[in-house]
Amino acid sequence: MLEAILEYQQKDGQLVTIEREIIDSKAKKVVNQMFGLVKNAQQKLVVIEHNANILISEFNELSATFEKESKDVENFTKQKIEGVSPEDLVNYEKKVNEANVNLLLLEKNISRLSNSISDILKNFEKTKNEGIQAKQRYTQGMDAYNNLLESKQPIIKKLKKELAELEKKADAKLMSKYKKMRDDKKFPIFVPLLGHSCGGCSMELATSQINKLDENGMLECENCHRIIYKNK
Repeated sequence: MLEAILEYQQKDGQLVTIEREIIDSKAKKVVNQMFGLVKNAQQKLVVIEHNANILISEFNELSATFEKESKDVENFTKQKIEGVSPEDLVNYEKKVNEANVNLLLLEKNISRLSNSISDILKNFEKTKNEGIQAKQRYTQGMDAYNNLLESKQPIIKKLKKELAELEKKADAKLMSKYKKMRDDKKFPIFVPLLGHSCGGCSMELATSQINKLDENGMLECENCHRIIYKNK
């Protein structure tokens, strides 16, 4: 009973090695890295576009106000002052001065916004280009990754066929336990007793547990839950 599942595990170990080789491959790492960069660039572009729209709206409002203030000053300066009372002249001068101050402030704010918009546009172009480059490298990485998968398919297919045959010989209950732990990315599942310790996690077993192992031939580790067996 144990021999069949150990033979299955030995063959499955070859499959695990290939799976890890694919996961740890340079192509897979490039794909993951570039996917993250593309996603990050897309998120940054959304934020940049939002901020740009706010600045453009503010710029347009200030430009409209600037134009209105300019016309008011122009209208003030065209007015005839003959026959105007000294008091009205004082008020007139005050309005012109206020308008000039407002124009200077508006001009300063418009200049600031113009520079901010220019910076945002540059950042937009930079981020867009970074995203394009990352997408190109992502595509290249995917091509390399797919080529790696294709090159491994014959041996993977062969191993899976052999595993299907070996599964028929193994105990159904043990196989169910095996597959559950395999799905949890734990390997190996069946480990030998090494001295007085679990061959999977190295936890030392109590004498009572070793006696139980002697009686039943197998024992589930209390720590890592692998199945411990004794080499004959």
